[in-house]
Amino acid sequence: MATKKSAPKSAAAPAKKPAAPKATAVEKPAAPKAKGTILAERTGKVITRDGDEVLKTFEKGKAKVDILNEALNQARAEAAGLPVAALKEVRKNKDGTWSLVSEYAEGKTLDQIMKEDKKNFARHMATFIKIHIDVMSHKVTLMNPLLEKLDRQIAASELPEEQRYELHMQLAGLPKNICVCHGDFNPTNVIINPKGGYKIIDWAHVRRGNPLADIARTYLYFWINGMHAAAEKYIVGICEALNVEKRDVQRWLPVVAAAQSTKMTDPKNRDLLLHWASVVDYT
Repeated sequence: MATKKSAPKSAAAPAKKPAAPKATAVEKPAAPKAKGTILAERTGKVITRDGDEVLKTFEKGKAKVDILNEALNQARAEAAGLPVAALKEVRKNKDGTWSLVSEYAEGKTLDQIMKEDKKNFARHMATFIKIHIDVMSHKVTLMNPLLEKLDRQIAASELPEEQRYELHMQLAGLPKNICVCHGDFNPTNVIINPKGGYKIIDWAHVRRGNPLADIARTYLYFWINGMHAAAEKYIVGICEALNVEKRDVQRWLPVVAAAQSTKMTDPKNRDLLLHWASVVDYT
């Protein structure tokens, strides 16, 4: 059995806190060509606006089953009554790439708003927390289970076999649920329109599961991106709003970190996540 490590008293850092990594550029494959104004370029895909439509165009070679699964996830989120930028079309382009076509959501991301209006950061964080709680309040049965995905990703992680076994056992003992877990809920995926309404984008990773797992995922997003104060404000604020103990979220951190490490291309951030995964016990 793996030797267990105790977590620190504060949720703001893992045991034996490593030096926070500086933001580094992620190596990206050549972005696929797509018409329209480029809104964002991410690993293996480019997001463009063409009139009142947004196209997420994937690189050549992206598995058709993955593209169709993302489209299905987005459609299911929309059917569940979530504030989704509606899916309009799954399109195969002339160059052999695929695009998901959605309605254009007018406004700015919460990430932009937080950066442009730093003096009101606390208010914007409260809005972010409120929206996350609203998303997780929805219960669904048609979406794929989060536990199966986490279990599969832990098995694929670079952790030693005994440590993976410990995490599998820990995951099996955590409480189950059927709430919507966005899977990548962060301020860049929340668009606030000029009237104060909002849309949530990027539903590729949505699953049904325990909302505390989704909270742990968002907490790690802030931490990995060097936003340590924001991470603490987020976890304290959302735990108070939901009337849950911080340690209940902390119990999810090792399994979520181990799972997330399999998607991290930056070696420093991957090592940081693997260190989080080494914290088996929270006291």
